[in-house]
Amino acid sequence: MTVPPTYHLHELGPQAQMMSRNCTNDRMAMVLQYVAIGSMIIMAGVAASQVLKDVFGTTDHKSGRSR
Repeated sequence: MTVPPTYHLHELGPQAQMMSRNCTNDRMAMVLQYVAIGSMIIMAGVAASQVLKDVFGTTDHKSGRSR
């Protein structure tokens, strides 16, 4: 089960799922499934954020508490 490290988040979910299928340790397979699900949830949030930015545009005000 040697796989080179992933540096792109969009590749992490499918790679973790593939590794969990080939893993003989049940706990490690479960952790890899959680990693796959978590990365897919994060990517869905990033995609939704991008859609909202495309539809409504970016705001011109600064974020934070400075006035």
